[in-house]
Amino acid sequence: MVERARPDVNLLRLPEKYRSFDPDHRLPVWARRSNPIVRRQLGMYWKTILPEVDVLARLIGIQIALIALTWPLPFLFDLALPTITAALLLLPMALYAYAHILFAIGSTAAIAIVDELRGGTLDLVRTTPLSLISILGSKIAAAIWRQVENLSLLMLAAAVISLPLLISQYAVLLPLDDYPFISRLAMILGLVVSVARLALEPAMIGAIGLTAGAGLPARPAAVIAAAFLGGAYFSLINLARLIPMAWPARFVVEFALPLALPLLITYGALRLAHHLLSRD
Repeated sequence: MVERARPDVNLLRLPEKYRSFDPDHRLPVWARRSNPIVRRQLGMYWKTILPEVDVLARLIGIQIALIALTWPLPFLFDLALPTITAALLLLPMALYAYAHILFAIGSTAAIAIVDELRGGTLDLVRTTPLSLISILGSKIAAAIWRQVENLSLLMLAAAVISLPLLISQYAVLLPLDDYPFISRLAMILGLVVSVARLALEPAMIGAIGLTAGAGLPARPAAVIAAAFLGGAYFSLINLARLIPMAWPARFVVEFALPLALPLLITYGALRLAHHLLSRD
């Protein structure tokens, strides 16, 4: 019975050729849908479609190749101009969809912890062999799994509509005649970072939601706190881009910070939630 209750552990003991039957076998054990904590949190939402990583990688690769081709063939930028208007029209809808996904992830993670604390079931969950950090990670994973299909579609949309917007942005900030290499590098980095953020920021918001749920005993307060903290992060990270600066500093603000800060905040939020839940 113990072995049946932990299918993820059994799966790890199988030869590699049999692990491929589990679509989540490349994920950490705490993030898999076969994990009992994730499965319990997901309920009927466990049957979700995984992101098409190969398709996403091909889309990004093709666009990077097109940017590289503009070096000997600069007229290719002119062909992209008509797509800028379409991208600008789609951008508000994409931003709204992303905000909705992040709010759902943050609120789901916050409510999950509040309900565990109010129901007194967290102590029961902690009797399992999993560490508290792994349990918290599973809560975040479950919140993301609920939105993974919407997030996958948004990633594909970002890979398609980001390049025209990046061309219009960096052609002004870093004119192609003055910065032929730097401007193209900024477009490539911007494309990669815009998609990578869609993988990092949901985990960050989930961790913030866990911390809010661990520190505030009521559902509404935890959800509002998670939304406020998430909104403050995005406000600050975007306002910093409006400051005039030289291109080395701009590269740090636009490409390094959006990748580094979500990782640091996720780690810090998890450690804080761990402290709040284990202090008693």
